[in-house]
Amino acid sequence: MIENDFDGPAVAGTRQTEPASCVIEVVYLDADATAREEVHEALADQHDDISVTSVATTDAALEAAASTAVSCLVLDPTGLGEIPEPLVSNDRYPVILYTDAAAQNSTASLFDSAETVVQKHDGAKQWAFLAEKIASVVSTSVDRTEYALQDALSGIESRVDENEIAVLLADDGTIRWSNASVSAFVNGTDGEDCQHDGEDCQHDGFYDCMAAALPDTTSGQRQLQRLRDSPTEPVTVRVTGGERDRYLLRHGYRLPEAAGGLTLALLKDVTEAARRDARTALLELLVEKSQDGLYTLNERGVIDFCNESFASNLGYEPAELRGEHASTVLAPGELSKGQETVEEVLEAPDKNSTTVDLTFRRKDGTERDVAVNYTLIHDDSGTYRGLIGVARDITERREREREYQQMTERLNFAVEGAGLGVWDWNPKTNDVTFDERWTGMLGYSTDELEPHYETWADLVHPDDIERAEQALGQLKSGETDRYHCEFRMRTKDGDWKWIRDIGKVFERNDDGEAVRAVGIHQDITEERKRQDAVERQRDELVALNGVNMLIQDLIHALGGAATRDEIAEAVCDRIVESDLCGLAWIGERAGANDRLVPKTVAGDEDGVLDELILDDGAGQGPGETALVTGEVQTIQDCNEATEFERWGVAAHQQGYESVAAIPLVQGDVVHGVLCMYSDQPAAFSPRIVESFAVVGEMVGYTFAAVQNRQLLSHDTVLELTFESRNPDNPLVSVANAHECRLEAVGSVDIGTTHLLYFSVDGASAETVSDDLRAHSEILDTRVVRTDDDGGVVEVQVAETIQSLLLDVGARRQAMTVDGGTLSITVEAPPDADSRAIREVLTTCTSDFTLTAKQECEQEYAPADTETDPRDNLTDRQQEVLRTAFLTGYYAWPRDTNAEQLAETLGIASPTLHQHLRRAERNLIDAVFDIN
Repeated sequence: MIENDFDGPAVAGTRQTEPASCVIEVVYLDADATAREEVHEALADQHDDISVTSVATTDAALEAAASTAVSCLVLDPTGLGEIPEPLVSNDRYPVILYTDAAAQNSTASLFDSAETVVQKHDGAKQWAFLAEKIASVVSTSVDRTEYALQDALSGIESRVDENEIAVLLADDGTIRWSNASVSAFVNGTDGEDCQHDGEDCQHDGFYDCMAAALPDTTSGQRQLQRLRDSPTEPVTVRVTGGERDRYLLRHGYRLPEAAGGLTLALLKDVTEAARRDARTALLELLVEKSQDGLYTLNERGVIDFCNESFASNLGYEPAELRGEHASTVLAPGELSKGQETVEEVLEAPDKNSTTVDLTFRRKDGTERDVAVNYTLIHDDSGTYRGLIGVARDITERREREREYQQMTERLNFAVEGAGLGVWDWNPKTNDVTFDERWTGMLGYSTDELEPHYETWADLVHPDDIERAEQALGQLKSGETDRYHCEFRMRTKDGDWKWIRDIGKVFERNDDGEAVRAVGIHQDITEERKRQDAVERQRDELVALNGVNMLIQDLIHALGGAATRDEIAEAVCDRIVESDLCGLAWIGERAGANDRLVPKTVAGDEDGVLDELILDDGAGQGPGETALVTGEVQTIQDCNEATEFERWGVAAHQQGYESVAAIPLVQGDVVHGVLCMYSDQPAAFSPRIVESFAVVGEMVGYTFAAVQNRQLLSHDTVLELTFESRNPDNPLVSVANAHECRLEAVGSVDIGTTHLLYFSVDGASAETVSDDLRAHSEILDTRVVRTDDDGGVVEVQVAETIQSLLLDVGARRQAMTVDGGTLSITVEAPPDADSRAIREVLTTCTSDFTLTAKQECEQEYAPADTETDPRDNLTDRQQEVLRTAFLTGYYAWPRDTNAEQLAETLGIASPTLHQHLRRAERNLIDAVFDIN
């Protein structure tokens, strides 16, 4: 260590005086001129080293103290008035109160500032006593200062790093003390090679050493000027010479004026840090370092010294803390903790410093967490004299640690609660660590899977691996900071689970290559199912909207269609144009084996329809099944069809993924089947199927309406005769029982039921009525008229053959029961499907067979819609008139009276007469064109 070159000024935290071997400068303040002269001469005679400056006023004393290196102030307050605080309360010199006993009570306020009190009395001994007191207080201050300085310097030296030196500087840069050769340290040479051999402190000076090492450039001159102008600010300089440039960091700490205006400079070699870190990071580090607080405590725990950083961090000015006990800035309970730490160090002979975390209390009452490094101070005899503390505010760090701990706990809880699996991957070696939740997610234990990248890759779905590896490659190369991918992985049971994989690179080597990435696995199978369901619903809503628009379009199109072919073409064309399906065709029954034959096709530009219809007699496809059952049939996935497998395979080979067969129905009659093909799987959801079923009913109804219109408008009709000998039929059963003939003479629809009127020939009408009523199919019967060998019977049923025939565009022309045979003659359009008509009839009675079929001219011309009198009647009026006529109300004598007719119609007699009068008036008006 290079020794200091001064024996005089020293640092003891508060005062500067002169040692006993130097002149003791005394300022004597007394308002009594005689006393001043007497004391001045007496002290000079008593002690050769005492030099006395006598003054009469406090202003003169302040002036003398400012212009002279005062060692001690002696004053008699009598007659001085108010004593200025700066005169007696300062760090520069001790104060001796020299007064008589009578004045002590009035000077009580000065006792706190005085080092000691000497009472005036007569006699020569008082001068010797006063001189001894002056020498004593000055000597004590010097001893304490020297001890504190030596211990402080020893503490500083022990804390200096290997690549750092500590230097005490005067304002002009003179090196007063250093723990190593400054020039050797600056030049990067071994101290033993220094030519000055430690003498550079006296000859070169600190700034001379720095000037010699700095480059002779404008930048070097600026750095040197910064060192001079800002002795207490951290400054980093670049020195040249040697194999490479070096960077030195200078920290400066201004010591109290009592120490002679010295500055403690710490010079540290930060070359490696400067080369490793960016300039911004280095500056941030230096700023952080500069926030360290320095302070000293004496053996009683009183703060002797503190720097600006220490004081400002606690909300004080440095002067406010000097002389205060440490308990002032410590939180309750922390003083004992600090004392225990000091005692532990004192009891350890080989230990002189330690670090402890304490809670400090700021001036405003708030608390801060501070890490303090204690270095104990001892005098030459080894007696504990206090400590040097280096304090660093760690409140934010503690808060971050607490937040990190809480975050870690929450993360662990979330990972465990959410069932997240964690992986840790080295992209250089492809070694991977899978935790228990990662492997358990797939049904494995950690021992069952090799900790390697290929293990993961083998489990990823073949259709997803390329996308997943591409995302990982972007993470490795640094193209993205965060990896995110969703893919399927195979479980131990062979099933597939959807996994969300999220990761990030946490470590790269010096070449920038990723060497550690960490991420999580999350099972999102259920989430994907919900997402797929939502997407399906969205697609379904879009499709439903398309179907609804199609229905609206078809309503307009079908209204103008005059034939079945026009209807079929309009339906198929608009379905294909709506993009709901790529191919649509309508087929109708052909032959006796329910074979479906295409009649109208749209969207078959490539001519693939023949490949889709498998007419090999090996089972029924979806179209034939819909034709027979009257229910919609679908293939949702042609590639994996279990039902209609052969038809699904054929459709898949032509690029179609789903198929729907919609029966075109009117009531119980199936007029044909609409077959649709889509290139999307599951294109026909239940709701879409329901919508298309409505289309099927609408088309079926239109087919029937067109046939009925053709039946009414064509001059030529197809006359079909069907016969049944089924004895279970009520009409056949009764006719056989009474050996009579029954013939339908009319019918009327009344609300939800129907009235049939049969003439009876060869049996009692009443007996026939009673027997018919006994059958469950007959709701009620009534004899309308009787004669010698028969009569007319009214039969009430839920449904008539006529209403059923209307669904297939036909009408009943005649119906008789004779000789055990029920014979029904039907009129239909020339292109009518006789098989469909027969099936309608079999819903009433089985075993119907077609016995005759011929085309013939209509017996009467269709009514002119412009002159038809029936147009003047309401539906209810027509119903009442027809029922009245058929029941013999207009016969004479009447077969049915008004009360019976009203009962049949389910109305009151006055209402019946009202309907009849209005109907008759409207009919007569129309016939005679009265209006």
